[in-house]
Amino acid sequence: KWKIDAASTAPVIASGGVGTLDHLVEGIRDGHAGAVLAASIFHFGTYSIAEAKSHMARAGLPMRLDSSGDRL
Repeated sequence: KWKIDAASTAPVIASGGVGTLDHLVEGIRDGHAGAVLAASIFHFGTYSIAEAKSHMARAGLPMRLDSSGDRL
């Protein structure tokens, strides 16, 4: 597999195709992204930002769990 993060000095943010909270974790762990981006799962009320952050933290990913900056 080709790794974009290894080929770039810029931070890599994975975006698109998130349908479950596990997809966010996979973007970091399997995709080696420095961050992940999601929209529809929040806009349509599938999950809250707090649920996403908690899920990622439980998966062992570093996460700021306070709500500062969390707007929707």
